[in-house]
This record gives sequence, C-alpha cells and structure tokens, in this order.
Amino acid sequence: MKERKQYGLMTTIAMIVGVVIGSGIYFKVDDILNYAGGNVGLGMLIIVLGSFAIVFGSLSISELAVRHSDAGGIFYYYAHYIHPGLATSLGIFASYVYMPTVIAVITWVGAVFTLGGQSSLEAQILLAALYLIVLTVLNIYSKWLAGLFQSLSTLIKVVPLLAIAIIGFFWQKDFPAVPNVTPISVGWGWLSGLVPLYFAYDGWTVVTSIAPEIKNPKKNLARAFIFAPMVILALYLLFFYGLNQILGPDYILMVGNDAVVHAIELIYGKLVSKVLLLVIIIAVLGVSNGMLLATMRLPQAFASLGWIEQSKFAKIDLKYQLSLPASFSVAGVTLFWLGVHYLVSKFNLLPGSDISEITIVFNNLSFVFLYWIVFMLYRKGVIQNKLTGLISPILATVAAVVLLVGGLLTNFRNVFFFLVFCFFFCLIVFLYYQKKQSKQKSK
Repeated sequence: MKERKQYGLMTTIAMIVGVVIGSGIYFKVDDILNYAGGNVGLGMLIIVLGSFAIVFGSLSISELAVRHSDAGGIFYYYAHYIHPGLATSLGIFASYVYMPTVIAVITWVGAVFTLGGQSSLEAQILLAALYLIVLTVLNIYSKWLAGLFQSLSTLIKVVPLLAIAIIGFFWQKDFPAVPNVTPISVGWGWLSGLVPLYFAYDGWTVVTSIAPEIKNPKKNLARAFIFAPMVILALYLLFFYGLNQILGPDYILMVGNDAVVHAIELIYGKLVSKVLLLVIIIAVLGVSNGMLLATMRLPQAFASLGWIEQSKFAKIDLKYQLSLPASFSVAGVTLFWLGVHYLVSKFNLLPGSDISEITIVFNNLSFVFLYWIVFMLYRKGVIQNKLTGLISPILATVAAVVLLVGGLLTNFRNVFFFLVFCFFFCLIVFLYYQKKQSKQKSK
C-alpha cells in the first residue's frame, strides 16, 4: 500500500515553527543580552547568526531525511551510515541526558513564572517536580487531557511573543529608572550568547521523522527548513527588540527571567498581565509536555529495534499504548536531572548557564557526524545540490564548533567537565552495545 503524503509546505513550516518556539525565548533574552554586554545590536546579531546555523544544519540533514522514507529520524541515519552502536549511544543519551535535562529546566521555568522570580529556589524546584509528576500521569493515564493541553499550549504560545513584539516596536515611553551600566566591552565573549540562543532554537530535528509524509519532500522539506527559521528569526528579533525598547537593557539585566512579566504588566496593567502570564505558563508547560511525550517513547523504540536489551521496555501496554516501564524510567531520570539542576543553581556551578545548555552543545556536536555523511555523499555524486551537499554541511560544522567554543568561554572548567561526562556516557553505552553484540554472535 502506497504511503499517503499529507503534509504540504505551509503545514511543514508551521510544524517546525510550532516545535521550536516554546519557552526558550521568554527567559533567555537576559542571558543573550548579558553575553552581548548589554549591546542590543550585538544581541540581535547573535540571534541572526544562530538562525543561520540552524538553516545550514537543517538543509544538510534534509538530504538524509528525503532518502529514507521507511525509517525517519536522525538515529536511523547514524545506524544506517555509520554504526548501530553510535545510534544506540546517542539515542540513549537523548533519552536519559539531553531531553530530560531540557525538560527539567523548562518545567522549572514554568514554576518560576508561576511563583515569581523572588520565590525561593527550593519552592521552584518542588513545584517543578509536581508539574513533572502531573504531566507524566496525564501522558500515561489520560492521553485525552494531555492532548488537549498540548493543543491549547500550541495555539496560544505565540500570543505573548506578539503582544510584546508588536507593541514594543512602536514603544516611545522612557525606560524604568535603573543605574546605567551598559553597554560594556565583552571581546569574543559574545560568542557565548549562542549557547542560550540554541536553547530557544532547539527541536528542529524532530521534523525529519515525518519526512515520508510530506508532499514532494525533495523540494518542500528543504524549503521548509529555510522559511521556518526565517519566520522564527523574525519573531525572535521583534520580541528581543521590543522587550529592550520597553524596559531597556539595564532593567532587563537587573530583573533577569522576570523581564517578560514586568514588560506585560507595564504595557497592559496588572489584570491583563496576569492573563498573559497564565498564557506563558501554559505555553512553557506545553513544551515540557510535548517533549516528555516524545521522549517517553524513545527507549521503547530502541528496545524493539534491539539496540538496548530490555524486554520490559520493548513491550507496549495495550491499554495505554506505550511501554509503562520505559515511560516511568524517563520520568524518573527527568526528576533526577531536576535535582542536579537544583544543585548546579544553588552553588552557581554554571554562572549564566545551566545543565540543559551543556547537553544542547554536546547534542549539536553529534550532528557533525551527519554533516560529514552528507558531505561524503556529495563527493560520491549521490547528492548533486551544491548548497545542501557541500556549502551547508561545511558551514553547519563551523557553527557547531563555534557553539562549542562559546560554551567553553562561559565557564571552561565546569563546562568541560559536563561535556566530558556526556562523552563518557555515550562511550559506556557504545561499549555496552558492542558487548551485547559479541554475546549474541558467540551463541
């Protein structure tokens, strides 16, 4: 039976925009601004450079996506072109390190917006843990409610963004009174601004898994991976500029993650600001919900493929249509990483950063394998498009290296330690896979 193509260009663009725009931009503006030394123009340049890196990365990977209609997703590309062990190690890394750390931090942000920036870190972590437990229960035992919440959050997530971006563009009033300390010279330290920015751009690779269902994927996927980042870029630039027009860089740096809350209260008053704040909280938790939903299914998929030896994970519960042990393992590990995030924040181990940003840096470095594959296919003549086969993988690789440098510049010792941890985690999983394969061959 021929597979039905159901997604057109506009739908594909909307899906990418919907996946990428979530919580990151709402609480990363002050971090980007801080690395830019309070220079709004330099901050906007960082946002532009970040979007180009996503464009070139996605254009490269689109060449792999359109060639594998039977098994989409980036982990299949690792297995098919390089080694199943690499796919296993990076897949388990995504399931139990990368995605859970991002989910933990995003859920914590939802708790911060709920309680306010002046609340204690302990209260924020406890509420975030409660949110994670509720989302886990919804995704396992009440898919209808989880789906309804996800649909609601997707529909409203851009509202606060536009509410500030449009008004801020025309804002003429004076900034709130604070001591003027910016801009300051940061040298090459502004490259570190790409690290929190990548948090706001994260998630674009998810769309490769639906490549087989896209109409005319050879053209539409590549076009979507150009136009979608441009839409996201325009929204982010307008939001960043608008927020700075309303509050000023000094005030944003002073209030940090609460900048969005202060801006909407200044524009719309306390009553409307409370409604918009609720919208932001729903949007943020909607991102957590969507990522948790997707991540819960990864260990089951890897177990069914034989990449990990865990029969309980491979078995799908007919009543709930997912693997309960696999789902609970992801939820448990996410709560663990929330605890790690608490310790890192409590003792300021990653000033101006967090554990999720480090895993994002490592995850983007792993894409270099895919860029190399695309480049080799171009050299062999399999890929003939010079933009997607030659220029894009080279520039995307450069972007990944620049992101690594930016991450190390934030706090070399601690960032290096976390990156080494990510590397050894993947190495141990790879060795586990090799040992398992050797046992099977000897039987």
